[in-house]
Amino acid sequence: MKNLNTRLRLVSLLSLILLAWTAAFGQITPSADSYTNSVDPTTNYGTKTLLDVDGATQTTYIQFNLSSIPANYTSAEITKATLKLYVNTVPTAGSFNVDYVNGTWTESTIASSLAPALGTTIAASVPLVTADKNQFILIDVTEAVQAWLSGTANDGIALVANGTTNATFDSKESTSTSHAPELDIVFAGGGTLTGVTTASGSGLTGGGTSGTLNLSLSNSCAANQVLQYNGTSWACAAVGTGTITGVTTSPTSGLTGGGTSGTLNLQINAALIPLLGANNTFTGNETVGTLTADSTGNAIVGTSNSACCSGLTGYNNGTGAAVAVWGQAASTAGGVGVVGATTGTYYFVTNGAVGTEGATNSAPGYGVYGVNSASTGNAVGVYGSSNSTAGYGVEGVVNAPSGAAVYGTNIGATGNAPGVYGTSSAPIGYGVYGTSPGYGVVGSGGGTGVLGTGGDGVVGTGTLNGLVGLAVGESGTSFGIFQGAGAWGDTGGASGGFFGVIATADSNTALLAANADSTGKYPTIEVSNYTASANTHFPVFQTSSPNTYSGSRHCTIDTSANLTCTGVVSGVIQADGGKETAVYAMQSAENWLEDAGSGQLSSGSARIELDPGFARTVNAGVEYHVFLTPNGDSKGLYVSQKTATSFEVHEQGGGTSSIAFDYRIMAKRKGYETVRLEDLTGRFKQPAAPSEKMRRPLPSAATRPDPKPPTPPSVAMHSAKQMPTPPLMPSAAPRPIAPMAVLPKAPPLPHPAALATKPEVNQK
Repeated sequence: MKNLNTRLRLVSLLSLILLAWTAAFGQITPSADSYTNSVDPTTNYGTKTLLDVDGATQTTYIQFNLSSIPANYTSAEITKATLKLYVNTVPTAGSFNVDYVNGTWTESTIASSLAPALGTTIAASVPLVTADKNQFILIDVTEAVQAWLSGTANDGIALVANGTTNATFDSKESTSTSHAPELDIVFAGGGTLTGVTTASGSGLTGGGTSGTLNLSLSNSCAANQVLQYNGTSWACAAVGTGTITGVTTSPTSGLTGGGTSGTLNLQINAALIPLLGANNTFTGNETVGTLTADSTGNAIVGTSNSACCSGLTGYNNGTGAAVAVWGQAASTAGGVGVVGATTGTYYFVTNGAVGTEGATNSAPGYGVYGVNSASTGNAVGVYGSSNSTAGYGVEGVVNAPSGAAVYGTNIGATGNAPGVYGTSSAPIGYGVYGTSPGYGVVGSGGGTGVLGTGGDGVVGTGTLNGLVGLAVGESGTSFGIFQGAGAWGDTGGASGGFFGVIATADSNTALLAANADSTGKYPTIEVSNYTASANTHFPVFQTSSPNTYSGSRHCTIDTSANLTCTGVVSGVIQADGGKETAVYAMQSAENWLEDAGSGQLSSGSARIELDPGFARTVNAGVEYHVFLTPNGDSKGLYVSQKTATSFEVHEQGGGTSSIAFDYRIMAKRKGYETVRLEDLTGRFKQPAAPSEKMRRPLPSAATRPDPKPPTPPSVAMHSAKQMPTPPLMPSAAPRPIAPMAVLPKAPPLPHPAALATKPEVNQK
């Protein structure tokens, strides 16, 4: 045979881009920043978090240490220098200049009386508008940085307001935004690439020191060799070669043929592996994957002559919605998915097209018998469903005085193991339907499954929900909640006409909720509204009484946690002698938050910083009021220079007293700046009272009539001659299977009068 050659194709894309130097970028933060105030000429503001600029009184000073720039760099290496400032507030829009500072100063000592002289202007009339608030502004100061690198003394820059401009910028001490002033510098570069060489073991050749440089893969390998990486370098390696000298087949391979030369033929050994294109006889326990059989007659027929064994048995060892045997009939004229029958004269029930049907007249026999031996999981013995508008998932009829129309037993000790499980998609269908002078449906298990009596209506226990009650279907909200509950009430009825849970009483408590939680994590009552996030004022909790449906008396908590009451908001104080008196909360036409404090004049003036915590809850940049109370003799006090973070207090008439004073501040709460006497007429209008016709009468237990279910549709009985004739079973060699356990006989149900306690279910 031909040698097997391995070809290795190497696709390599080599490109070389030569650049002089990539431009470099640098950021320098201030070494010092502060501002001066001519109204308070001796005060130093070096530790303030804001830098104030005011046309009348305040100038800001900023200095940058350029020692991080390499010593051999000159002004020629500076392509661009930009001053970056973060605007905190703009009480008065306008413009300002950026000037040189001609004189030394330090952040910890500079004041208006000690401020150095200002030099020429670097950038004139830099505009400031109110929209710049909480934004960066960029100012070209390339001229200043180039001058400093050329030998001009670096004493920093000054921000000088024009006219009545008033603004503040974040300083390097600011911790709220960390947006300190910044000097951004773009450096030019230079350099030359002197050559390209290829290292030994790189797998490449070429290179040079000038002109156009060519690189290529190494071509030193011999014929039938390839470049191969050996772990440390690329080297030439030989391609593997070899020759097949012959092909043989083993006795158990299922193949025949072979040889040592020429064209070799291999084929399946039909003696070991039957050919599926012809009739074959299979022996032993065969394992087949997915099997589909199509036929105009009986697709798959199983026959057994054994007294213990089944004609057709299906096993499914998987998990999830696993089906052992699935039968389906498309016929609408009495078609049957699966038929189970015993010999003898029998009767069976039809109701249109039935999914699963069994018939028997044998005393110990079963028309359909389902066994599920699983001890865990959702284990079902017999499962039936119907999509017919008047059909039943599983239907049984019995005339015996103590017999059961449908009897299900599940002896599983764990898992969700129902004795009878029924489901129906019909609008008026029933998953499980029971009617009897005694009990319609009784389910028993480790606790009480479902019990309906004259005393207790329904009692349910379970590991998830003990009892689930639905009114007109399930709501969409219920599908998103998977918590366990002792009792769960839900309704999918039309809007406004139904309730998930109703609690009523006369001279008793209608609803009692108790909690003995010792962790403090779980509330006694939790109320939620899962409406869309945009519906910020939908009610979550609402109080009312029968005479308040006009909306004149109510109290509501909405999805934004707003408490709105038409009554008063009051507290109770224990007075002397055990008397309890009401106190009432102050209310306002607008949403104000207040703070109070004290200050001290120094030579007739003082500056008050707003408490940072209070400032974060209000919008002091919009509007706030300050009320002053002097604690000594003075000419009177007034407020000036109000900003978002501070205000100043001065004595009237140019007074210079140093008295103490108290102040009170009122500021708009953030998010409520424009709310005033908001109209809530439509938002909190309560629905109309339900009419008496809608209210269910509540008779006493002694006179309350027992509910009577509707009469089920008549069930037609058919004789044996109407049963479809079983197909003829072809003869086949008997196939032994594991014997099934003898089917237990269902014990008779006791008379309803004997069901004072749960019926005991026995299975042999």
